[in-house]
Amino acid sequence: MNIKIYIHPEFKDTFWTQLSLKATAAEITRKRYTAEYIEADKVEDIDFDKVFEGEEKRILLYIGHSVLGTPHDLKYLTDHGVHVILLNYESSVLSGSCSKVLLNYRDGMQKSISYLTANKHDRIALFGINPNSSTDMLKDSYFVEYLRERGGNPTRDIYYNYGSITGCFARFAENYRDYNAVICSNDVVALVLIQNLKEIGVRVPEDMYVTACGGSSMLSSIANTTITTVFADQYELGRQAVLTYSYLYKNPCDVALSVKVEAKLTVRQSTNFDPDPGEDLVTTLSKQVPNVDFYDDPVIQKIFDIEALLLNSDELDRGILDGILSGETYPSIAERLYTSENVISYRIKRMCKLTNTSKKNELVALITPYLKK
Repeated sequence: MNIKIYIHPEFKDTFWTQLSLKATAAEITRKRYTAEYIEADKVEDIDFDKVFEGEEKRILLYIGHSVLGTPHDLKYLTDHGVHVILLNYESSVLSGSCSKVLLNYRDGMQKSISYLTANKHDRIALFGINPNSSTDMLKDSYFVEYLRERGGNPTRDIYYNYGSITGCFARFAENYRDYNAVICSNDVVALVLIQNLKEIGVRVPEDMYVTACGGSSMLSSIANTTITTVFADQYELGRQAVLTYSYLYKNPCDVALSVKVEAKLTVRQSTNFDPDPGEDLVTTLSKQVPNVDFYDDPVIQKIFDIEALLLNSDELDRGILDGILSGETYPSIAERLYTSENVISYRIKRMCKLTNTSKKNELVALITPYLKK
């Protein structure tokens, strides 16, 4: 079976899209299917008669989660008889003739809030929400309900990222004393928040607990302060997307499926390793929002550069990283790792290329604030 995949150009090179593609490709290979990627700058450029031959069933796996752009694409595709499978996107304006596979973000928010309140950290802010991300707006919606049920103030207690995580933190810094816990939109944002809090003298977790609702970053598990996060199982999302495609392709009826992957809470240092008691506490708003690109922010991009390095590093690379972060000389690193100085030099040049740095000192300066020495 040939699985057709279209990636919205705005999200093509993002870290989470690459994880989704890797997970989907793994399941496609396991099933011995083939993947066909539809190359088009916009859905209007797709030649449907060429993509779908003869009487072939028109099914398309769509990757992209723009609050502004995805509904337009969805309408165009369904108007042309394409059954769309949306990967990790949900909206109140979705067409009925599409299927979706997504992490259960409402469940993730519920688990995050329940965990914090059970551990007596109930003055909670929601931080770093991207108003142009459908998944972030699901988190926003649930948190609004939570605040209203408890007499909270969504205008005050939700901090949006309007294209600058630095500006978002500046707004939060004016009110941080009002909170003893923060739920971040994802673990990358949480890493930035913790570093910024440290710079103004706020300790995590001693002064404030930090969690993330949406975790897939390797860095969050090995950072200076590891992040308590609701885990987004990208591989399960990819597996379910392929299974959904296969079912729809083989089913003679035109049905719409909705698959939600369970959110999993992983407790780490940013909440003092407090145990999860597993208690439950406690659905949606629609907003007109600006077109914000989370990935253009230079501070966020630094995190993704580090993540790219970690994803492409082997055991030798990790040993070299440990060495340069500890200030070891090349001869010392080479002796410890049973290799040559030339290999060390070559590997460090490769690391610099992966992280868009030009020399070792820049690489160390990039990584040091976030990675354990």
